[in-house]
Formats: sequence, C-alpha cells, structure tokens
Amino acid sequence: MGKPHPIELRGRVVAFVEEGNSNCEAGRHFRVSPRFVNNMMFLHRS
Repeated sequence: MGKPHPIELRGRVVAFVEEGNSNCEAGRHFRVSPRFVNNMMFLHRS
C-alpha cells in the first residue's frame, strides 16, 4: 500500500477544481487518480 498524499496536495487539488477545471484535468495535472480527486471533492463538500 502506498503512502497517503500530503495535506498540501489535497488542498491544491480542491482549489484547482473549484477554479473551474474538471476532476479528470486535476488528476492529470497533479498526477493522481481521478478517484482521488473525486474523494477529495466529496470530503470538501461534506
């Protein structure tokens, strides 16, 4: 199992999506999986 992503990266991913970019674009930009981006957005909204 891999290491958890840093808190800073999580915040940057959320900010990137909130600027109007898609979850898939965020995944490619930060080199993370689309599922990670979806999970971060879900946690941010709740």
